[in-house]
Amino acid sequence: MAESKVQETLKKLIYVGVGLAAQTAERYQHTVDDLVKKGKITDKEGKKIVDDLLKKTEDRRDELEKKFNQTIKKLGYVSVSEMEKLSRRIEKLENELKAGKKTAPAAKKAGVSKSAPKKESGTPAV
Repeated sequence: MAESKVQETLKKLIYVGVGLAAQTAERYQHTVDDLVKKGKITDKEGKKIVDDLLKKTEDRRDELEKKFNQTIKKLGYVSVSEMEKLSRRIEKLENELKAGKKTAPAAKKAGVSKSAPKKESGTPAV
C-alpha cells in the first residue's frame, strides 16, 4: 500500500523529533559530566539531574504520542492493530462464505428452496 504525502511527512517529523531528543540528551549528559569533573556538582547530583531529565523526557514522549495518535485519527487513518483486527474479521467472513457455498448445493438437492412458494393465480384463497 502506497503511503500518502501526509504519512511521509508525519514519519519524517517523528524521525527529526527522535534525532533532536537523542542529541539533546547526549549534550545534556556531556554538560553534566563536565560539571562533575570540574567539581561544581557531585556525581550523585549529576546522576539525579540526568535521571530527572530522562523522566521528564519520557513523560513528554507519552504526551506527544497521544497527540500524534489523536491527529492520525482526525485525519481518518486507522492504527496497525485496528487494520489487523479488520483483516482477521474479513478473513473469517470470507471463510464463512466459502463454507456456505459448499453447503448450498447440498441444500438444493434436499429440496430446500430459498424462494417463497408461488400462489396459484385465478382463484382467491378463502
